[in-house]
Amino acid sequence: MTSERQTPERANLDRQRSERVTEDRTTQAGPTGDRPPGDRARKTVRVLSVDEDGPPSALSDDEDVSVSAVSTATAAREVLAADERVDCVVSEYDLPDGDGLDLLESVRNHYPDLPFVLFTGSGSEAVASEAIGMGATDYLPKGTCGDRLRERVGRAVATASVETESGISVDRLRELTNAFPDVAFVIDENGRYLEVMTGPDTQDLRTVEQERLVGTHLHDAFPESQADRFLGLVRKTLETGGVETTEYETETASGERWFEGRVAPLGGTIDGREAVVWVARDVTDRRNNERRLAESRDALTRLNRINGLIHSIVQSLVGSATREEIERTVCEELANSEFYQFAWTGGPWVKDERMHPDVVVGTDRSELERLVAATSARSDEENSFARVVRDGESVVVRDPAESELLAEREREMMLDMEMSSAVLVPLTYGNTNHGILGISGACTGAYSDRELTALETLGEIVAFAINAVKNRNLLLSDTAVELEFRVEGSSSGFGRLSSELDCKFTLEGVVAVAEDRLLEYVAVEGASASTVLNRLDDIATVEQSRIVSEDDTESFIELHLPESGVNQLVEAGTVVESAVAEDGVARYVVEASSDVNVRNLVETFRTTYPDAELVSKQEADRPVDTSQGFRRRLGEDLTDKQRTALQAAYFAGYYEYPRESTGEDVAESLDISSPTLHQHLRAAQRKLVGSFLDN
Repeated sequence: MTSERQTPERANLDRQRSERVTEDRTTQAGPTGDRPPGDRARKTVRVLSVDEDGPPSALSDDEDVSVSAVSTATAAREVLAADERVDCVVSEYDLPDGDGLDLLESVRNHYPDLPFVLFTGSGSEAVASEAIGMGATDYLPKGTCGDRLRERVGRAVATASVETESGISVDRLRELTNAFPDVAFVIDENGRYLEVMTGPDTQDLRTVEQERLVGTHLHDAFPESQADRFLGLVRKTLETGGVETTEYETETASGERWFEGRVAPLGGTIDGREAVVWVARDVTDRRNNERRLAESRDALTRLNRINGLIHSIVQSLVGSATREEIERTVCEELANSEFYQFAWTGGPWVKDERMHPDVVVGTDRSELERLVAATSARSDEENSFARVVRDGESVVVRDPAESELLAEREREMMLDMEMSSAVLVPLTYGNTNHGILGISGACTGAYSDRELTALETLGEIVAFAINAVKNRNLLLSDTAVELEFRVEGSSSGFGRLSSELDCKFTLEGVVAVAEDRLLEYVAVEGASASTVLNRLDDIATVEQSRIVSEDDTESFIELHLPESGVNQLVEAGTVVESAVAEDGVARYVVEASSDVNVRNLVETFRTTYPDAELVSKQEADRPVDTSQGFRRRLGEDLTDKQRTALQAAYFAGYYEYPRESTGEDVAESLDISSPTLHQHLRAAQRKLVGSFLDN
């Protein structure tokens, strides 16, 4: 319901109306009650500005606006209570004695029809939503241009004038709509347009040209069902004498727009028929803001519930004894939730070998296997599984019908399976990939960035749990698979240095300092430690290094090499029994659990050393060691004097903190010197620690 400017036909209609409308109508200004009849011709809009920083210049500099400025909510209430004439309140949210919402509540309690615009520099979407819910006429941030503020104030005043039950002057409404852009219509009881009143900036809101609209009916401008509803609203307004409100969407010159229609009786007859004033306020921005707020709330609620689901899954993983148990628990929890259709796991991925599903929950296995086979058959560049493993990044299909990631065969199969969306998440711990977690969403457009992050975190936790189970099985099993790798050439930094420096490197031990940090202790024969470290810096990534000891025959160094073969093998869940580099060749001997996928382990090791060869594979018995056996061997290693010194120091409280006996006290009890006691203790402690760490 929009149009343009005055025409000769409108001028003629004005003359007819002035002759036929005999009832005197007055205009209510807000909280002050009725104005004197002579005041109806006044064009100035009276605004009460409530802001510690003073009134907006867009209003105070406008000759058609009279601004009264106060800085506090208390002062504003006093102005309103003093019978001051006010057409609109424009208030900041942050006030010295409260906030704009408190003032809004007070105004609505005492002056329910007074327009109230919250114009603030310290608000938020939440404040805007609450303000509109409490009855604010409008909400604008202070960054808004001045023309828009003047327009919104004008609309608020015009709408308030229409809503008054005492009637309104059409001439006065036209003056307001010309000064502050809005759209208003006069419509008779039969739905015929008698007048169209628009502001100078409403051309984009036109639905029908003005010269074609005046004299036509609602059914000429709108579809039948919508026009019937509008005509019913017009007649209800005339019947009750009150104000009716509706919201509707219609096509305008600038596209689909939403309007709030407020309808009030005109208060007289035109050509013998009663009529109403219909003010159409463009509320598209408000509705879009409300929709975005609702979507944000829905997304946050969904994310919180998904995080709760993942927390529940993580708790369910505790105590899982096998990889199959871990994967089945995860898939069942996901598939049984309201958010996902089904879930499956596959892998671990091996190059040039097709992916196959291991655990499938929530869908037919044969159908999923055909889909997985179709994806596996694609080249690495187009294969989603290869991309997940190669790049360690998830692949998301938010709508199978539109996704460019899919081949037509994949798309057809996903649509046949009624899949609305899908995601593939890597199961990766450290540098080791344990496979893929596939999830089918229950609706299109799923997997927001935050939801995807939550699922990727779940993938990391699952991979960690799988790795932990492998390590536990390796520690507790009495059999293991022993593998020997050979790396020749420049791909191994230690192999290359052993040839260039004519020396030998032997791994003495490793210590896991943190999840992603492994210290390697290496013995060097035939070269100085400083020379080795200097050369190693040039050919490998050395995060940390130091010389532990050095003499003429052998040196001992400590290293943190995040890309070393030892680090790679430990992250893959193996125990490195030995690693030696000599004459340009590096050899690694490792133990893995008996259920290890050897081919996958080899491919994983080759990501660091492409030329690595698996030279032997054999089953190794791992004799069970008892505590009695451990104590017996330790007892055999200790001399009588070392055992005596150790026992005396222990029972005398030498190892307590604080110490209950000093070294001198213990030495005196044994009738030996203090240096002799410490010599015996150090030798015994070294054997004790060595026996524990070597087992």
